Amino acid sequence: MQDFHPAILFVIAQETLGILLWLGIGLAVIVLALYAIALMRGLPLRGTPMRIAAILGILVGLVAMAAAPAITGAGFQHLVAGIDYVFLVLIGIGAFVATVIALTPLIAVLGLGGVREERVSLTAPAE
Repeated sequence: MQDFHPAILFVIAQETLGILLWLGIGLAVIVLALYAIALMRGLPLRGTPMRIAAILGILVGLVAMAAAPAITGAGFQHLVAGIDYVFLVLIGIGAFVATVIALTPLIAVLGLGGVREERVSLTAPAE
């Protein structure tokens, strides 16, 4: 069970992914910072920013599905079993979800999301 220590798993991930691991960690930190900025400014994350991100996510998912066989050194002629198509669809879904999660706060912070929501105070009297 010592092989499953988090430090060992991190070293394995670092050896396997190389610079991509650090790129992914850096992008995750940037996305979290964008969410914090958007929430502190009271920017809307639903509505228009989510719709724009979803449309872009569909495009990114389709591109990922089309590019996945070529990136792996295979071709569409090598997709022979049903599980191959299942994983191809899962790649598209993963790309869609990642794009929506990453682009929603970016679109809101850039001001492409429409109107700004007013902050709600639970302690202030109603006007």
